[in-house]
Amino acid sequence: MSKLTLSDVMEKLHPEKQSFATRDILETFERNILDRRVDARTRPEKRLQAQILSEMMGIDPERAIVTMKAWATFVQLASRARSAPIKTLAEYIPARVIDAGELIWFGTLTFGMALTIPEDEYRQCMELARPGYIVLGLTNDVYSWEKERAAAEKAGQDHVFNAVWVVMKERSVGEAEAKQICRDEIGHYLRAFCSVVDNTNKDCSLSKDTRAYIEAVKWSCSGNLVWSIYCPRYNDWE
Repeated sequence: MSKLTLSDVMEKLHPEKQSFATRDILETFERNILDRRVDARTRPEKRLQAQILSEMMGIDPERAIVTMKAWATFVQLASRARSAPIKTLAEYIPARVIDAGELIWFGTLTFGMALTIPEDEYRQCMELARPGYIVLGLTNDVYSWEKERAAAEKAGQDHVFNAVWVVMKERSVGEAEAKQICRDEIGHYLRAFCSVVDNTNKDCSLSKDTRAYIEAVKWSCSGNLVWSIYCPRYNDWE
């Protein structure tokens, strides 16, 4: 049996699937995310978030705050990313970048690697990394398609939050052709991102940490591909 993953959580953020527990998670990240105080009345979701924050603050206070704020923004944006069926790939890709965890991974990488992205480089840093997150999201879509299609059918949904479904509907093609179109898109964005990484590594006007972050996203693409191919979530779900 596969373990709980970000993808599991994201599927539950679909408006039609939200339970009281899911709404409690959203509420936890919408208010007082830096407040570590808990008492007997505190909900389990807030207790867990406060514990995580406390442990991170004990390791690296400054980056812990940056990470928690990024995670909070991610949860708020992601809860709206699946609000309605998307009709074109051009519309889908920005939503998928959010849903794939661009901000949660930003927080995780910067905290785990002890990186500080200068405030005046933050926007540029996110723009440089975006093709990498498109690769992450579309790669996940190709390998998760069968599972997500089956889950949508079981739930009686008339759409799937997946690039394969979007391409099938937008271009009136079958699954095999839609998957190949997605693979072609992955190749396009991967080539673009590899060029970004090479140029960023040579750009000494950018901080060392920004360059390290962009490089880390590149390796994340490789790791995500291996995980998507072999993880039980997409292979042992039936």
